[in-house]
Amino acid sequence: MKPRIILPVLIAALAIVVATFSPLSAQSSFGYQGVTFGGAFGGHWGVSDLNQSGTTVDWRLGWAASADATLWLHRFGGLRASGSWAQDSLRGATSLSGRGKFNKFYYDGAVVLRYPIQAGTGTFTPYVLGGGGAVSLHQLGSDETWTKFAGNFGAGLEYRVGRIGFRAEGRDFVYKFDEYGFDKTQHDVAWQGGLTLSL
Repeated sequence: MKPRIILPVLIAALAIVVATFSPLSAQSSFGYQGVTFGGAFGGHWGVSDLNQSGTTVDWRLGWAASADATLWLHRFGGLRASGSWAQDSLRGATSLSGRGKFNKFYYDGAVVLRYPIQAGTGTFTPYVLGGGGAVSLHQLGSDETWTKFAGNFGAGLEYRVGRIGFRAEGRDFVYKFDEYGFDKTQHDVAWQGGLTLSL
Protein backbone atom coordinates (compact mmCIF):
# COMPACT_ATOMS: atom_id res chain seq x y z
CA MET A 1 0.00 0.00 0.00
CA LYS A 2 1.41 3.42 -0.97
CA PRO A 3 2.25 5.90 1.84
CA ARG A 4 -0.18 8.50 0.49
CA ILE A 5 -3.02 5.97 0.73
CA ILE A 6 -2.20 4.71 4.22
CA LEU A 7 -2.94 8.00 6.03
CA PRO A 8 -6.57 8.37 4.79
CA VAL A 9 -7.20 4.69 5.57
CA LEU A 10 -5.81 5.14 9.10
CA ILE A 11 -7.97 8.21 9.77
CA ALA A 12 -11.07 6.49 8.33
CA ALA A 13 -10.49 3.46 10.58
CA LEU A 14 -10.23 5.69 13.64
CA ALA A 15 -13.40 7.51 12.60
CA ILE A 16 -15.26 4.18 12.70
CA VAL A 17 -13.92 3.53 16.21
CA VAL A 18 -14.97 7.03 17.27
CA ALA A 19 -18.47 6.55 15.88
CA THR A 20 -18.75 3.34 17.88
CA PHE A 21 -17.44 4.56 21.22
CA SER A 22 -18.01 8.33 21.38
CA PRO A 23 -21.61 8.01 22.67
CA LEU A 24 -20.21 6.13 25.68
CA SER A 25 -17.52 8.73 26.14
CA ALA A 26 -20.04 11.57 25.98
CA GLN A 27 -21.85 10.08 28.96
CA SER A 28 -18.70 10.26 31.07
CA SER A 29 -19.08 12.11 34.38
CA PHE A 30 -15.90 14.07 33.57
CA GLY A 31 -17.76 16.09 30.93
CA TYR A 32 -14.81 15.98 28.48
CA GLN A 33 -15.16 15.59 24.72
CA GLY A 34 -14.81 12.09 23.36
CA VAL A 35 -12.53 12.77 20.38
CA THR A 36 -10.05 15.44 19.29
CA PHE A 37 -8.88 16.07 15.72
CA GLY A 38 -5.69 17.98 15.11
CA GLY A 39 -3.58 19.40 12.31
CA ALA A 40 -0.14 20.98 12.56
CA PHE A 41 2.86 22.29 10.62
CA GLY A 42 6.45 23.02 11.61
CA GLY A 43 10.09 22.06 11.40
CA HIS A 44 11.77 18.68 10.98
CA TRP A 45 15.37 17.64 11.57
CA GLY A 46 17.27 14.36 11.54
CA VAL A 47 19.46 14.96 14.59
CA SER A 48 21.43 11.72 14.17
CA ASP A 49 24.27 12.15 11.67
CA LEU A 50 25.14 9.27 9.35
CA ASN A 51 28.90 9.94 9.47
CA GLN A 52 31.18 7.08 8.42
CA SER A 53 34.83 6.57 7.48
CA GLY A 54 35.85 10.15 8.15
CA THR A 55 33.11 11.68 6.02
CA THR A 56 30.44 14.08 7.28
CA VAL A 57 26.92 13.03 6.32
CA ASP A 58 24.12 14.94 8.01
CA TRP A 59 20.51 16.03 7.59
CA ARG A 60 19.54 19.57 6.74
CA LEU A 61 16.59 21.34 8.35
CA GLY A 62 13.26 20.48 6.71
CA TRP A 63 9.53 20.77 7.30
CA ALA A 64 6.73 18.51 8.53
CA ALA A 65 2.92 18.50 8.38
CA SER A 66 0.66 16.17 10.33
CA ALA A 67 -2.95 15.19 11.01
CA ASP A 68 -4.24 13.11 13.92
CA ALA A 69 -7.29 11.97 15.85
CA THR A 70 -7.37 11.09 19.55
CA LEU A 71 -10.07 9.00 21.21
CA TRP A 72 -10.29 9.94 24.90
CA LEU A 73 -11.01 6.91 27.06
CA HIS A 74 -10.60 8.86 30.31
CA ARG A 75 -10.16 12.46 31.42
CA PHE A 76 -6.42 11.84 31.71
CA GLY A 77 -5.73 9.45 28.84
CA GLY A 78 -6.54 8.37 25.31
CA LEU A 79 -5.39 6.70 22.09
CA ARG A 80 -4.12 8.63 19.09
CA ALA A 81 -3.75 7.67 15.42
CA SER A 82 -1.65 10.05 13.35
CA GLY A 83 0.09 10.51 10.04
CA SER A 84 2.84 12.94 9.07
CA TRP A 85 4.58 14.01 5.87
CA ALA A 86 8.07 15.45 6.23
CA GLN A 87 10.78 16.48 3.80
CA ASP A 88 14.48 17.07 4.39
CA SER A 89 17.82 16.61 2.63
CA LEU A 90 20.86 14.43 3.26
CA ARG A 91 24.11 16.33 2.78
CA GLY A 92 27.49 14.78 1.98
CA ALA A 93 26.29 11.27 1.04
CA THR A 94 28.47 10.07 -1.83
CA SER A 95 26.67 6.71 -1.90
CA LEU A 96 23.47 8.38 -3.12
CA SER A 97 22.74 8.80 -6.80
CA GLY A 98 20.51 11.66 -7.85
CA ARG A 99 18.97 14.13 -5.42
CA GLY A 100 19.63 13.85 -1.69
CA LYS A 101 16.14 15.07 -0.76
CA PHE A 102 13.71 12.65 0.92
CA ASN A 103 9.99 12.48 1.54
CA LYS A 104 9.28 10.78 4.87
CA PHE A 105 5.83 9.43 5.71
CA TYR A 106 5.13 8.48 9.33
CA TYR A 107 1.99 6.59 10.41
CA ASP A 108 1.57 5.48 13.98
CA GLY A 109 -0.53 4.95 17.06
CA ALA A 110 0.26 6.32 20.50
CA VAL A 111 -0.96 6.44 24.09
CA VAL A 112 -1.58 10.01 25.29
CA LEU A 113 -1.50 11.03 28.96
CA ARG A 114 -2.68 14.54 29.82
CA TYR A 115 -3.43 16.78 32.79
CA PRO A 116 -6.09 19.47 32.10
CA ILE A 117 -5.74 22.69 34.14
CA GLN A 118 -8.61 25.18 34.18
CA ALA A 119 -7.49 28.75 33.38
CA GLY A 120 -10.36 31.23 33.30
CA THR A 121 -12.59 30.45 30.33
CA GLY A 122 -10.03 28.09 28.81
CA THR A 123 -8.02 25.01 29.69
CA PHE A 124 -4.26 24.47 29.60
CA THR A 125 -3.38 20.82 29.00
CA PRO A 126 0.21 19.57 29.14
CA TYR A 127 0.59 16.03 27.84
CA VAL A 128 3.05 13.29 26.92
CA LEU A 129 2.68 10.53 24.35
CA GLY A 130 4.47 7.45 23.09
CA GLY A 131 3.84 4.58 20.72
CA GLY A 132 4.89 2.83 17.54
CA GLY A 133 4.23 2.54 13.84
CA ALA A 134 6.25 2.83 10.66
CA VAL A 135 8.11 5.29 8.48
CA SER A 136 8.36 5.13 4.67
CA LEU A 137 11.22 6.99 2.99
CA HIS A 138 11.28 7.97 -0.66
CA GLN A 139 14.25 9.62 -2.32
CA LEU A 140 13.06 12.26 -4.77
CA GLY A 141 14.03 11.41 -8.31
CA SER A 142 14.11 7.65 -7.68
CA ASP A 143 11.49 4.91 -7.87
CA GLU A 144 12.46 3.31 -4.55
CA THR A 145 10.50 3.55 -1.28
CA TRP A 146 11.47 1.59 1.81
CA THR A 147 9.62 1.18 5.10
CA LYS A 148 10.88 0.57 8.64
CA PHE A 149 9.33 0.12 12.06
CA ALA A 150 9.48 3.38 14.02
CA GLY A 151 8.91 4.13 17.67
CA ASN A 152 7.95 7.62 18.77
CA PHE A 153 7.64 9.71 21.91
CA GLY A 154 6.98 13.35 22.62
CA ALA A 155 5.29 16.06 24.68
CA GLY A 156 3.09 19.05 24.06
CA LEU A 157 0.84 21.77 25.42
CA GLU A 158 -2.68 22.63 24.31
CA TYR A 159 -4.79 25.67 25.19
CA ARG A 160 -8.47 25.11 24.52
CA VAL A 161 -11.45 27.46 24.60
CA GLY A 162 -14.68 25.58 24.03
CA ARG A 163 -14.09 23.05 21.26
CA ILE A 164 -11.22 24.91 19.57
CA GLY A 165 -7.65 24.54 20.76
CA PHE A 166 -4.13 25.71 19.93
CA ARG A 167 -1.34 23.16 20.27
CA ALA A 168 2.46 23.12 20.36
CA GLU A 169 4.16 19.71 20.23
CA GLY A 170 7.52 18.05 19.80
CA ARG A 171 8.04 14.39 18.81
CA ASP A 172 11.01 12.12 18.21
CA PHE A 173 10.65 9.31 15.64
CA VAL A 174 13.23 6.55 16.11
CA TYR A 175 14.06 3.94 13.45
CA LYS A 176 16.93 2.08 11.78
CA PHE A 177 18.46 3.76 8.73
CA ASP A 178 20.25 0.86 7.05
CA GLU A 179 20.05 1.70 3.35
CA TYR A 180 22.59 3.16 0.89
CA GLY A 181 25.47 1.63 2.82
CA PHE A 182 24.54 3.22 6.18
CA ASP A 183 23.61 1.44 9.41
CA LYS A 184 22.57 3.94 12.09
CA THR A 185 19.72 4.44 14.53
CA GLN A 186 17.95 7.54 13.30
CA HIS A 187 16.21 10.21 15.41
CA ASP A 188 13.90 12.48 13.40
CA VAL A 189 12.62 15.34 15.56
CA ALA A 190 9.53 17.31 14.54
CA TRP A 191 8.35 20.44 16.33
CA GLN A 192 4.97 21.83 15.27
CA GLY A 193 2.18 24.22 16.07
CA GLY A 194 -1.42 23.76 15.04
CA LEU A 195 -5.15 23.69 15.77
CA THR A 196 -7.43 21.13 17.39
CA LEU A 197 -11.15 20.48 17.25
CA SER A 198 -12.81 18.47 20.03
CA LEU A 199 -16.19 16.80 19.57
